Amino acid sequence: TATPVGQAAPAKIPASGPPAPVIPLTPPIENLQPLWAELPTDINNTWRELAPDWKLPANSADPCQTAEAQGLQCYRASKLTIPLLRQLNRPGILTLQAATGPAVYAMLEGLSDQTATLRIAGRSHSVRVIELAQFWRGDFATYWQAPPAYSAGLQDGSSGPAIDWLAKRLSQLDGLASSGSENTPLTLDPALRERVRAFQRARGITPDGRPGPMTFMQIESATQSQLPHLLTNAR
Repeated sequence: TATPVGQAAPAKIPASGPPAPVIPLTPPIENLQPLWAELPTDINNTWRELAPDWKLPANSADPCQTAEAQGLQCYRASKLTIPLLRQLNRPGILTLQAATGPAVYAMLEGLSDQTATLRIAGRSHSVRVIELAQFWRGDFATYWQAPPAYSAGLQDGSSGPAIDWLAKRLSQLDGLASSGSENTPLTLDPALRERVRAFQRARGITPDGRPGPMTFMQIESATQSQLPHLLTNAR
């Protein structure tokens, strides 16, 4: 219907649609040293800080024992690098050491090119990666979920659900078909070990062909699993 001359056109009502996503505010960049006194010297406090990300209770007396009862494990590694943490892409615990005094522990919940986000007593703090690296020597800990029937130190000829898991996900990444069948189950043979080595080289892991926790976690990250991930921000 035409609008009569001299009469304003009725205002258009915007079509309803989904609300705009709420983008969490990035905390302002802080210096790490003033936060030092808030960081615990007992790693169990930081395991508890990390626990809710994995749907674990935050008040457990023994966080790792509680995790094991729910199908998870506590994993600790040393000599890691910031680029490797970015690839691993999961929240975890950093061991920080000043020139004097005891080691302290910080939960890493986010990582970008320039900043790291630490969660301390439930609050997020953004610090510069270059400052963090002055106190971090590569020690990292996190929860992880082992594949079915996994056991440490998988040997040549090993078979079972963990090897099936490994081969299936490597096939997603390298495009090579698994060689097993109903009559010939998959085994950790030289061909599969070489595929593991290729993946390890691509991810900056020592290419020993041995599929341990770090290799399995990196495969999870590369295949976009639904496990907890690091937050990112624009800085």
